[in-house]
Amino acid sequence: DGIADNLDNCPTEPGLPKNNGCPDTDGDGMVDNLDKCPDQPGPVSNFGCPEVKKEVKERLEFATKAVQFEMGKNALKQESYPILDEIVAILREYPAYSLAITGHTDDIGPSDRNLQLSMDRAKACMDYLIFRGIDSERLLATGYGEEKPVATNRTAEGRELNRRVEFEMKIK
Repeated sequence: DGIADNLDNCPTEPGLPKNNGCPDTDGDGMVDNLDKCPDQPGPVSNFGCPEVKKEVKERLEFATKAVQFEMGKNALKQESYPILDEIVAILREYPAYSLAITGHTDDIGPSDRNLQLSMDRAKACMDYLIFRGIDSERLLATGYGEEKPVATNRTAEGRELNRRVEFEMKIK
């Protein structure tokens, strides 16, 4: 690349002088050795990875309400499969991202049982995604039980909102 090895930050790879001798394969302004997505352009503020589109974030938010389970169990209801299939497609579109899956419950029943149920439900979603071909290394399931309510547990409507599984994309 024409840069002396003692001045080259990437002496074993051809690069540009403006990058101190390091390559920027996708041309996004972040050199490959620091870029978490060297083959896909993305802003430096996002570690060189493409940002998750607004509509994708909206679908993940919708999934929080759309993924349903049998009452008091971790068995997915059949109507949950289409939204989980959408999440599979999203993960395929964003290969540099992982997915955090968090389960939550209302406060009815013993806390330890709610904690286990929330974990089992998050894991049920994770297992479905793995079954559909997503690498388990990209997925993390966590249960919070009743610890993080989004509404009051004093009403049926509030309890329903608290019984949920959330999905959050993160750069690996």
